[in-house]
Amino acid sequence: MSTFKILVTSQKGGVGKSTVSANLAAYLRRQGQTVTMIDFDTHGSSSTWLTRAPNIGVVVQHHILPLDQGGNRPILDARLHLRRAASSSDVVICDLTWTDSIAGELMFEYDLVIVPTSVSEIELAATAGFLSRHRWVFDSAIHTPPTLLVCPTRVHPEQLHSDIFSKQRFPVSFMLAPPVLEAQSAREMFERGYLMDLQDACGASFNEFGKSVCAAREMRESAQGMRQTANTRITAPVMRSPGSPNMAATGVKRNSLLANSATLSSQYSILGRHRMQKIRPEEMANKSAPHVVAPESTHIASMGIPQFLKRMSMGVLNK
Repeated sequence: MSTFKILVTSQKGGVGKSTVSANLAAYLRRQGQTVTMIDFDTHGSSSTWLTRAPNIGVVVQHHILPLDQGGNRPILDARLHLRRAASSSDVVICDLTWTDSIAGELMFEYDLVIVPTSVSEIELAATAGFLSRHRWVFDSAIHTPPTLLVCPTRVHPEQLHSDIFSKQRFPVSFMLAPPVLEAQSAREMFERGYLMDLQDACGASFNEFGKSVCAAREMRESAQGMRQTANTRITAPVMRSPGSPNMAATGVKRNSLLANSATLSSQYSILGRHRMQKIRPEEMANKSAPHVVAPESTHIASMGIPQFLKRMSMGVLNK
């Protein structure tokens, strides 16, 4: 299995990007993966967190990109560090605050792009603007686009019942992660421990987020495997009549995972939908057993994923 490469990025600070990067690296390492976390940010918050917290085996690197040099230098440096790390890790996570001096082509190096965002109107508009400017990456029919996962972060409990953000429309299809809740306990964990170990709602929400990332990876790799299988079955060239349209001209997406992501994310989260698909065959195989709702699904439902978050992901269907 090839290395799974994750980019955690946004153009705004204070949305929990470094928190997500450091704690996701720790979460995946706890799952038995070899993980390298590359911190491209000047302040190095995520790398500092991992180096000062209890060591659980994550390889930590801090490389400051030469953004002031412009041109192709930043993307070349980023590619070099990423590919070196990928040669010795199951997962590579990069923490990067995006700027206009970084070429959008860099995103094609990754399998998954995670964009943390708070749920304020201003932040949601900024996130939508960032995604709009890079829509050509996620809609690409030339290169394999990365899967896009939007992660609501620092969500307060009272915001779970609000629908004032439902008017925001996003320009690209994306998967919606379960929200990571705000808590004083999360701030106290900085450089001391990891959110996945918190015995409160914040810790539970982060563990659900970690599971959703694993589900997104499984779904992407499954989709890629099916495409490769389909390609090997083609024994003769496909002939088109002179007037027939091709995929690029008609705007058909080659990445079926991205094409279906809006539908998936409208079902509370990608985790809930994905796990229900896995649970049903098991229930059919054991009809004599009493019906039991999966604890993970129960927890997702009990968190009360708000209507506005579901509508955020559905907004791409109503552009």
